Amino acid sequence: MKERLPSGSIYFFIFVVGILLWLTLIPLGQMVISSFRSGHPAAPGPFTFNNYLVAYTNPLTYRMIFNTLVFAGGGTAITVFIAVLFTWLLERTDMPLRNLCWTLLLIPLAMPGLLFSMSYVLLFMPQSGIINVFIRDLVSSFGVELSEGPINIYSLGGMIFLDGMRGVTTVFLLITGAFRMMDPGLEEASFAAGAKNWTTVRRVTLPVLRPALLAAVLYEFTSSMESFEAPLVVGLPGRVFVYSTMIYTSTRDAIPNYGLGAAFAGSYFLMALVLVYFYQRATLRQAERFTTVTGKGFRPHTLALGCWRYPALGLFVLYFILAVALPLGVLIWTSLLPVYQPPSMKVLSELSWAHYHGILTGSGVLHAMWNTVIITLFAATATVLLAFAVSWLVVRTKVKGRYALDSLLFASHAVPGIVVALSFIFLYLEPPFRSLGLYGTVWIVSLALIAQYIAFATRTTNAAITQIHKELEEAGEVSGASQLRVAWQITFPLIRPAFIAAWLWVAAHAVRAFSVPLMLASRDSWPVSVMLWHLWDEEQNLPAAAALGVVLILVLTVLTLLARVVVAKGFKQT
Repeated sequence: MKERLPSGSIYFFIFVVGILLWLTLIPLGQMVISSFRSGHPAAPGPFTFNNYLVAYTNPLTYRMIFNTLVFAGGGTAITVFIAVLFTWLLERTDMPLRNLCWTLLLIPLAMPGLLFSMSYVLLFMPQSGIINVFIRDLVSSFGVELSEGPINIYSLGGMIFLDGMRGVTTVFLLITGAFRMMDPGLEEASFAAGAKNWTTVRRVTLPVLRPALLAAVLYEFTSSMESFEAPLVVGLPGRVFVYSTMIYTSTRDAIPNYGLGAAFAGSYFLMALVLVYFYQRATLRQAERFTTVTGKGFRPHTLALGCWRYPALGLFVLYFILAVALPLGVLIWTSLLPVYQPPSMKVLSELSWAHYHGILTGSGVLHAMWNTVIITLFAATATVLLAFAVSWLVVRTKVKGRYALDSLLFASHAVPGIVVALSFIFLYLEPPFRSLGLYGTVWIVSLALIAQYIAFATRTTNAAITQIHKELEEAGEVSGASQLRVAWQITFPLIRPAFIAAWLWVAAHAVRAFSVPLMLASRDSWPVSVMLWHLWDEEQNLPAAAALGVVLILVLTVLTLLARVVVAKGFKQT
């Protein structure tokens, strides 16, 4: 039975709520207020409706909304189709090398979206993109001469392709458990009735898995709505705007219009909030209707692909080439050149490690690496500690308002990174928070990342604490320990594996975070991701940007492998 918190713990609850309001609602509220004001956040002008009038009386705004929906919808369709196909092949068929393919499918997580987009620009630049040059040379042998292209990466289609390829691993991880745990008796009954493989998949497997698939579609659509890297790297040069880039350019023009950016951000946030609502509805309210796994033992049925076994493996190899081998290969090639140029025998003699030596010894890059370390350590540690405190209050206490607190954090998942960053600009450039001097430092970047990642962290710690029986904590309370002491000395050690997993997840995402630091960091507080964009966009030093990108991918790969080892060891020792 849950007991009411003693007064000291109530103060702790108030303290935690205060921190969360400071990180979430207060910045968003300040942004909404500022959307009705003119002027700069540091010197706000009078209240006005002009920002919304300018935003939504411009026909280009509705083109931008159309682009956003088409971009998110197209990318989601590609992602879900590929992820469902590979999940079915790896979990329910006899495709060769399934275990190896399962592992290889995790590798794209180590490549940040910024680098993925940059690599495809190097492959498909109109004049000197490697694949475009290859295609022009090929067709010229048939008498067809092209001056550029033929593939235009700077387009809405290019953005959709990049977004669709990037999300496959995440959706695969979301739905693989549902495919693995589905009762095979349903499919066996279909086969007994004379149905073929494809008919069974279409009329039995996919309908039964509809809740998991719907949740994956909504999650991926929300993620695509928030996407910033591909729209920035590929969309802006092609003048294809979506919500995220419209907000960014509104605040980065020669004469920035922060009020206009806030007006766009407000409607952007409402759209994302609606998607999160339907995502929660799909995952919580519909799943029970489609329950097929019972207490009976079962073994998933493996479908025989016959002559299609190796063509299926070939599809996976093609995806791996497009998602990993080509992007990583072009980055490595570019990083070894003095100046970017397509591969040829005559440039092999120019390959060197000069750019790697330069970025590892240059003071600017080393300073960016140090900033990244500070941001990562602070954001990851503070996020999971705060998540543990929130989860303990929600799961283990009876204090009033705990469920509202949990709902607030879940709703914060709807706030895109670019909106989080903009809300922090308004909060920390206006009194009284301006006096803290946080704007433009690594600390404001860290705080914004905490606000962005706290929703995921609390989902992890909520589940972990729920699995621990209350009697273990009650034994500590009977011995005279306070609830806070029990939480720290009994509950926390028991959920250590989940705590470490959440920490490593936040750390990996903080290392690759781009939209938040791009908006909030000054030159002295740039992390590696913003330094990478500076080398690419402002200095036009493509080889140096590629070299720094390769180093970043190696760091993220090591961090990913470390996560697997540490979490596995943690669960063995618990």
